[in-house]
Amino acid sequence: MEYQNYLYQELVEAYQKARVGGKRKTLDEHRFEVNDLENILRLRDAIVSRRYHPSRGVAFIIHDPVTREVFAAPFVDRVVHHFLFKHTSSWWEPRLINSAYSCRKGKGTLYGIKDLRHQIRSVSENGKIKTYVVKRDLKGYFMSLDHNRLYSRILWGLKRQFPDGGELYRTLKYLWKEIIFDDPVSGVRIRGRASDWDELPADKSLFSQPKGRGIVIGNLTSQLLSNIYLDQLDRFITITLGYKHYGRYVDDFFIVIKESELAKLLQDLAKVERFTARLGLTIHPKKQFEIPSEEGVDFLGAKVYYDHMVPGSRIKKNFASTAYRLATTGKGKLESIGSYDGHLAHLNSHKLNYKIYNGLGWDYNYPKLKKPRKRQ
Repeated sequence: MEYQNYLYQELVEAYQKARVGGKRKTLDEHRFEVNDLENILRLRDAIVSRRYHPSRGVAFIIHDPVTREVFAAPFVDRVVHHFLFKHTSSWWEPRLINSAYSCRKGKGTLYGIKDLRHQIRSVSENGKIKTYVVKRDLKGYFMSLDHNRLYSRILWGLKRQFPDGGELYRTLKYLWKEIIFDDPVSGVRIRGRASDWDELPADKSLFSQPKGRGIVIGNLTSQLLSNIYLDQLDRFITITLGYKHYGRYVDDFFIVIKESELAKLLQDLAKVERFTARLGLTIHPKKQFEIPSEEGVDFLGAKVYYDHMVPGSRIKKNFASTAYRLATTGKGKLESIGSYDGHLAHLNSHKLNYKIYNGLGWDYNYPKLKKPRKRQ
């Protein structure tokens, strides 16, 4: 009974986080909230008696910023996701390398952009030494993940987190198995038309994957699983191969290297390909780049140099189209403009802001800037 009371309190906390985490309240969430304490009790009892199974969600296609497939989990499952995230990430977080940026508190896209700039500056000694940024990408990462391999990795961590076992260990082991081996395609409700999927490549859709492979991209648990699984790659590159100037955001990673060491790195990348193959993953053949750092490196929506950062082509296009749509049709939200403003405030973006705002008849005062330092 003591553990059941503990589990109930933990699920109440997870429920509160799930409510805050939702961008908008769904009908599903409203129904749960009407009798929230009773529903949490039912969820707890289902977990204790091992009757909990993930519910059926909704699948649809979105096109902003790129075309991708979304599986929206029911609210009760999002409560379970927050419970799992808390008790698993607490052990994994201090063990992940600092330069794994995605879906971690205090990190994210802006942190990743700034860290790449810092690493270019460090390796190039403030632009004095010829430096390259070598970028690679994993093809269809979330769709390639093998359920058995994922669960084995989770068990590897749980056995070290709970060397003596116990009720919480058994609960987490059970819930992770239910989440990882769930087939979200079975019984899913489709929002929109079947033709919405026509322009989505097969390696980006769960509907095209064989049984036992692929996980939902947007779930909180999937984001955590992504970092836990690729921690193996992070450590192989930074520890086994010894490349310290490394960073990764989900399936997109880079290594910063002096020109004199580039040839050796390109040889070692064959070892990286063999290692990723053992993980059941593939380096994308069309997304392999060796970029001189003085030319600027596209990463996470920015073009990064050793001494400054400017908006990348995608964020320029998306910002312009969002502002134009709002100004000419009234469609969209003013908060979206504020979101772009907040992100661009960290980049050298005044020329872009001036061009977009003044082009739409909105006032924008171009600030007086210091002249950039002359490149060596």
